[in-house]
Amino acid sequence: MDVIIAYLTGKSYLSVELRTFFQAFLGAMAVRNGPNKEKNLNWFHAFVLSVLAAFAGGTFAPLWLGKPSSLLSNDLTLASCIVAFVLVNCTPMDVGHRLGMTFPVVIVATAYSQLFKIMGLIGFANAAYNAFKDNPSDYYPIPVFGPIVYATLLGNMGGFFLKGVKGHLEKGMPWTFQSGLACASFYHFYTHDKTGVIGVTLRSFVDGVLPSGVKMGLDDATFAVFAVSAFQHCVAFLQLPNFFGPNFSPFLAMYGITARSTRKDVGQETEKISPKEKQKIHDEVCPWYDKNEEGYKG
Repeated sequence: MDVIIAYLTGKSYLSVELRTFFQAFLGAMAVRNGPNKEKNLNWFHAFVLSVLAAFAGGTFAPLWLGKPSSLLSNDLTLASCIVAFVLVNCTPMDVGHRLGMTFPVVIVATAYSQLFKIMGLIGFANAAYNAFKDNPSDYYPIPVFGPIVYATLLGNMGGFFLKGVKGHLEKGMPWTFQSGLACASFYHFYTHDKTGVIGVTLRSFVDGVLPSGVKMGLDDATFAVFAVSAFQHCVAFLQLPNFFGPNFSPFLAMYGITARSTRKDVGQETEKISPKEKQKIHDEVCPWYDKNEEGYKG
């Protein structure tokens, strides 16, 4: 168990190097499987897109607090981008790209990429809290929105930059916003809110309501990192094409279950909904499931 905890909290051997490399690798794979599928882009165009697909958050989000971009301040970031790009696009017989499409590599890359993202979210939440903690509002003992929004923006800068605001948000709240807001909120209040009602209630729930031993002897900060990291990893695996697909969201799934239960309670009123309206509701609450094909969208 100690090995799992060390991995999920970013303290395992070579964790920083591996999660940075695999984040760069998935960025290069995303461009190679998307805009550069036919390898018709200029190499430098493809390289810049790969860098932004992987590290747009670390490139632009720090500017909100007047901090340097990790692309410039950390040599490991750009070095990983170069190595990953070469592996995906420039290996003989395209072996790097083909290897990146295999299931074992997808699992490993997805895991370390999620670890990179969650450790970035934790770092950004901490940075914003430390920047604003001496000047909270008159209504709550700690800054509430700043750390949560700042951490959430980290995972959405790539979508905003590559797709634009309309492209990133036109289908509703993307998973990067859903998970960012949920994970940043939990971590921020559980770790930083020592006297406020939200933080006290969260810790009381974990300590008093959940089964004993669920914290495994971890301190509050480490447990919060472990919890959000485990959650993010589980959802990331479920969002793979081999399972529920990229549109899967546990929050929408819970909403769908609640909505279906509510409609059952209504009884005959449900029959008044037209087939078109039923399909619209289905698409909103279960976008990953294709009813017509009786299978999951991948």
